[in-house]
Amino acid sequence: MRTIICDLTRAQLEATGARFDAAVTREDLAAAHDCAGCFGCWVRTPGVCVIRDSLGDLGVLIARTKELWIFSQNAFGGFSPLVKRALDRSIGYLHPNFRMANAQMHHRLRYPDHELTISCWLYGPSTEAERACFGRIASANALNLGARLAGIWFPADELGAGAEKNAPAVPAAATQPHAPALPRRVALVNGSPRGARSATAQLLGDFAEALPVYARMAGVGRPELVRATRAELLEGCDVVLIGYPLYVDALPGGLVELLERSRGVISPGTRVYALANMGFYEAEQIVPSFSVIENFCAGSGARWMGGVAVGAGGMLGAIAKSPRMGMLRRGVSEAIDRLIMAVLAGSDAGEGLARPGVPRWAYRLAAETRWRRLAREHGADLDARPADAT
Repeated sequence: MRTIICDLTRAQLEATGARFDAAVTREDLAAAHDCAGCFGCWVRTPGVCVIRDSLGDLGVLIARTKELWIFSQNAFGGFSPLVKRALDRSIGYLHPNFRMANAQMHHRLRYPDHELTISCWLYGPSTEAERACFGRIASANALNLGARLAGIWFPADELGAGAEKNAPAVPAAATQPHAPALPRRVALVNGSPRGARSATAQLLGDFAEALPVYARMAGVGRPELVRATRAELLEGCDVVLIGYPLYVDALPGGLVELLERSRGVISPGTRVYALANMGFYEAEQIVPSFSVIENFCAGSGARWMGGVAVGAGGMLGAIAKSPRMGMLRRGVSEAIDRLIMAVLAGSDAGEGLARPGVPRWAYRLAAETRWRRLAREHGADLDARPADAT
């Protein structure tokens, strides 16, 4: 069975001539909700999303699919907001507990006997940097899904989706040298669907609390902080800090949409940093997603200044009330402090890695115990395989 997920209308998809047995098109995606980050598809209705709309059974559909084809317009070297909406909503296909693959933590497969191949087409103009970024994201997607990546292609437009041909890459925008500058107005962007209840909010809150302390110690003016919930609020900010959780190996769909709306708002030369977290232990898995933000900066005239990747993000809430420089929080706090110093100096932060001070085995045990407990509380079978039901 071949399934296509795309941001094309049904008519546009049919115009490509691609053959398929099932399709999720723009009409389905536009009518659906973004992932809420509630994990209900793991602990309340395992394998099935609790949001009952056109994407509610996407995990089941993937479990019945042999060939998954994805057609997406290029969005900074990643999937478009609508396609990313679908991928974010597909996590019920996986089991919340963990497995090790390539010496890194990934989710267990809910359907370990299912053979899946993935082919991706990113259509529209794209630079070599965007193509390299997309290659890393698509490879990570395949690894997490226990699938084989059959190939990725870069057609010039949507009519080339489904054909194994690449259009020439477009030249990258020239970057201009810049001198460090003191920040005056810093926008904090919380890209988590969970909003104020998220680990992202906790990390941004830590940054916001420590920033004036370091400004005073450095003898510089305290910059104004703006909680940027809409693209328009980025106007006039000379620094933007983008906080987000890693969703399906990249930025959440809603955050990609916000970046697209920001292209005509953000001022040229704006310095952009990232502060990201993920549920897996290894913060290194976040780093490829930084390239999406870097490509956004290249296309909008902003300046990518690096960021901090925090692993074992599921632990952040549990240690929130522990001492900031205590054993559990110290590694994350020090990484945030280095980020603050880079922001105040107007300098590059590099790619910092951090995680709470717990060993991987303890983190894994705590997380899996929590998933089992939540499933019991909801009377759910964590190991359910709804695609097998007749």
